[in-house]
Amino acid sequence: MVILIVVLALGSALLYGVGDYFGGVAARRIPVLAASTINYAFATVVLVIALLVTGGAWSQAAVAGGLIAGVLAAVGFLAFYAALAAGPISLMSPLMALLSSAVPVVVAIVLGDHLGPIAWIAIVLAIVGSVLIGVERRVTTRGARPRTVLFAVVAGVCLGLATVALDNVPDDAGMVPVFLDTPLGFVLLAGLMALARAVPAVRRSVAVLDSHEPAHASSGLSPIPSPGAAYLSVDDTVQRGRARLLAATAGLFIGGANVLLMIALHAGSVAVVAVLVNLYPVATVLLAWVLLRERVNAVQGAGIVLAVAASVMLGLA
Repeated sequence: MVILIVVLALGSALLYGVGDYFGGVAARRIPVLAASTINYAFATVVLVIALLVTGGAWSQAAVAGGLIAGVLAAVGFLAFYAALAAGPISLMSPLMALLSSAVPVVVAIVLGDHLGPIAWIAIVLAIVGSVLIGVERRVTTRGARPRTVLFAVVAGVCLGLATVALDNVPDDAGMVPVFLDTPLGFVLLAGLMALARAVPAVRRSVAVLDSHEPAHASSGLSPIPSPGAAYLSVDDTVQRGRARLLAATAGLFIGGANVLLMIALHAGSVAVVAVLVNLYPVATVLLAWVLLRERVNAVQGAGIVLAVAASVMLGLA
């Protein structure tokens, strides 16, 4: 059973890593809110199919856990992509990985989760590994504005708490909690996007997410047009179309990752599952190495080794 939990959690991490790679690229080319909404829309499709296939009991606890997780995850993903888009990624990614792993572990300790010494050592190694994997060649705080750091902290804490919320549901809930989690996030983001279109004040407020764009950029969408404003060039239109496709692809991977995460949480400890799932940067780094020919530095290599060691230890614990 333990080996199955490790396989499920690592499978979820792999899908999250690929999804976050595509989602992060999309969030640099189109507004964060638009990229996140598209992501959630396609993830919802995956969760609908999963629920129809596997089912689950619609109890009060299952519904409450799913709704709480949905709100936390929506806030977390918005802040996550905003932090990655604003950068520096070399600082933001390790910080978010640390917090999203540490929060479930702290909760597990407080609730008296009983794990053996080897498992706890492996958990520490996995957390350290997830942080090191996100470290680029030059780690610098230069360009890390307080707002960007705040985004990273909010993302890490909210995503960690969302995992805890999904874990605290009855075993017979099946896919119900994660099904409610994702569509609720989509409804919230789509509603915010529609509000940003209609209300200029909301549009300007949400534009804070796009700190990589000019200050007047919309979160959603194009800035308030002025008389004589130029139309988007054909190249801009193509780039935005490709970014939307990347965001949709990311959503399919994230949806699949959520399914595996829910199955793993039903089967095992939230501390174990959370730290393994948060090894997703391994997939992101390896994907960048394969597709973009980016070199894996010594620190990232050490993180990958620790991640593999932790996974093996948890499998044998």
